Amino acid sequence: MKKLLVSFIFCGVGMVAVAQRAKVNSADDALAKKDYEKAKADIQAALENEKTKGDAKTWYVKGKILEAIATEKKDAQQALEAFEAYKKALDINAKLPDALLEMNQRMFNLYATIGNAGYGNLNDQKWDSAFVHFRDAFGVAEYYNGKNLGGSIPTDTSMIFYTGYAANQAGKKDEALPFLRKAADLQFKAEPALYVILAQTYEEKGDNANWIKTIEEAKAMFPKDKRFNDMEMIYYSKTGKTSELLSMLEKKMSENPNDFQTVLDYGIRVDNLANPRSDGKEEATKPANYDELMTKAENAYKKAIELKADDATANFQLGALYFNRAVGFNKELNSLDSKAQSSPKAKELQAKVTGLMDQALPFFEKADANFTAAGSLEPSDKQTFESCLYALQKIYAIKNETAKVEAVKKKLESL
Repeated sequence: MKKLLVSFIFCGVGMVAVAQRAKVNSADDALAKKDYEKAKADIQAALENEKTKGDAKTWYVKGKILEAIATEKKDAQQALEAFEAYKKALDINAKLPDALLEMNQRMFNLYATIGNAGYGNLNDQKWDSAFVHFRDAFGVAEYYNGKNLGGSIPTDTSMIFYTGYAANQAGKKDEALPFLRKAADLQFKAEPALYVILAQTYEEKGDNANWIKTIEEAKAMFPKDKRFNDMEMIYYSKTGKTSELLSMLEKKMSENPNDFQTVLDYGIRVDNLANPRSDGKEEATKPANYDELMTKAENAYKKAIELKADDATANFQLGALYFNRAVGFNKELNSLDSKAQSSPKAKELQAKVTGLMDQALPFFEKADANFTAAGSLEPSDKQTFESCLYALQKIYAIKNETAKVEAVKKKLESL
């Protein structure tokens, strides 16, 4: 009788274990039918039992249930819980057959669900939440890719950038930097803002080597974006290296005297050296060799127009050089007191203003015509076109050419 009793007891224990494993299978079946409540209840029962809570299959099925709910409801939190369940399953048995067959797609589903939640927060300008979701998504990818299970989640350069961008916007600049740097190393081209933010970050840190490196990368990638020329000028000005820049530009010009882009670029950079801007974008103190630099810039613009007469940017730049000098003389004229307004000095300044405006006008008109003829414009060209139209409007107003003022106004409104 005792033997029969012992046999019965062991048989009972085996039946309990089988029953709990049946709960795992039942949860899997309920999941297939999208009966999530039953699936969750059955898998929870299996997780509360000593015989099955340490089984990799139990945790794997829990991950599948949570993954399905997270994917359907676009729920990042459920996705993270599914991720933890999958990790537990792999920690118990890294060679779990189901995992080897299916885990690549399942982990990607979690990665995408969490990442998409980040993009939703990004669109709503919820920077902290966006950063956290993006970071968690990369955590899923890094974990899975490190397991060598026969698959991988590909690198998403856009998400790397937006992770850094969200962190930067949230004020977490130290956390933003590695993501921004990685996006730049991967040559992310969709957002020039990457290089603006990255350069500013290095500037703030006093990391001059990486500051100028980032500016140079940006200029090579976005040659028409004038922001990076301006940033380069700020770099050389702040680091006291304007003479080195000028020597470098002069050397490049001497090597390529008839290359249009080289000549135009030289003129723009020398013009910027002559007219530095402070951090607040207002004019800074003019360099001692201002007149020399302005003459070099003027000659370069004229050469560029000789090489490519219909180039809108070259014509605009030469017009702007004359226009800006006229504005400077006009400020000097306006600073004179009432008695001095009729003095020879005032008349001389007024003559300079009028003469320079007259010099600028045909180049602005040529730029206007060429930008108009081009139709669709790049953002940087559109910005230049706007500046050209504002200058034209100002000159026409001074000349009392009302009809032309109105025509330019309509063009500005259409932009």
